[in-house]
Amino acid sequence: MPKWSLSSDFSLIHNPSSVWSYGLKPAGYQVTGMFSLFTHLDPEPKSHEIVAWFGSDTIWYDPHWLGVYYNTKPTNAIILDAITFTANSVAFHPGNDGRFSVARFTAPKDGNYVISATFAHITNCAQHSGAYIVYNNLMTLWEVDLAGPRDSKSFKTTNSGITVRANEHIDFIVGVGLDNIYNCDMTSARVDIQLLDTLENQPGFPIITGSIGFVLGIIISAILFHIYYRYRENRRNVNADYQVIN
Repeated sequence: MPKWSLSSDFSLIHNPSSVWSYGLKPAGYQVTGMFSLFTHLDPEPKSHEIVAWFGSDTIWYDPHWLGVYYNTKPTNAIILDAITFTANSVAFHPGNDGRFSVARFTAPKDGNYVISATFAHITNCAQHSGAYIVYNNLMTLWEVDLAGPRDSKSFKTTNSGITVRANEHIDFIVGVGLDNIYNCDMTSARVDIQLLDTLENQPGFPIITGSIGFVLGIIISAILFHIYYRYRENRRNVNADYQVIN
């Protein structure tokens, strides 16, 4: 069964790459807002251990901070003596203007997908940030407010997953949260997705439908035969009574 991981699959070259893409949504529109791709990947200027996908108006340590970040090391990495990235982890930071940071998963085929995600604050001075999972720009599957340093919240679908059609998408989003302040909002996200089965490989529905149709056909035929039989009997009785009278 195919599996995808936001951290293991993180691309240092292409955006989009395979099922993942990195970008933003406008302030206030985490559900229906238009998704725009980040344009370039930059390494952190000093250590080069952390890299980030940014938009055309963002570079490292400018006022925006809006981006999707990745620790390229298999060990923890710290920047500014305040932000701790765990090994090979992905993190999001919203913009100072309220724009949302987004990693988008695009389903490669129709099927049932199991989704597991954990969002956590990784900045010492963290206060509030918002985490969201949105289906196909139509529906919020989950939203939560993270409050304070190291606060962490998790989401998981049922074991049977959710049905997603090919080319539909699931957005994993971080925003400024209840305090509407972007400072210290660096938030890690561990996301794992598994395709249980493609819809075309699920025979249950067509078989059940065919069986029901066959049974209904037999029942309807029996009812029609019974009506016809009673009709013939009634005609025979009427004819017999007519002959007796005459």
